[in-house]
Amino acid sequence: MDLIKKKFVSKVLHEEGERLLRNQGTILYKRLVFREGVLRDSRGVAVKEGDTMDGELTFKHVDYERFLDMKRKVKNKRGEVRTRKGYNIHNRFTYGTYHAIAMRLMNGLTDEVREGIRNELKMEGHG
Repeated sequence: MDLIKKKFVSKVLHEEGERLLRNQGTILYKRLVFREGVLRDSRGVAVKEGDTMDGELTFKHVDYERFLDMKRKVKNKRGEVRTRKGYNIHNRFTYGTYHAIAMRLMNGLTDEVREGIRNELKMEGHG
């Protein structure tokens, strides 16, 4: 039973990490112009499985990605200062992913999912 729960946690983290990259990538391409591609190419996720039901999803990105969400003051050619809206590309996706992971871990381990994972484990030769 613990093996099924461990596999479920790992599966949820992998799926949500990939979904984060895919959804954020879509918005990045719509809202930003890439010069060197550092922001685009440095993104990635990694899942580390624990001994028990623990799991860790790591989202790798450049530091300044977080700052692109912030409002900032800019001057136009006439010297007038106005506030520019942030791009809304970091917090929206990371916190959305945290929420989705929490909801799936709390409610997603149904009897059908257990049976599916049990069948996967049998196919892999774990029993």
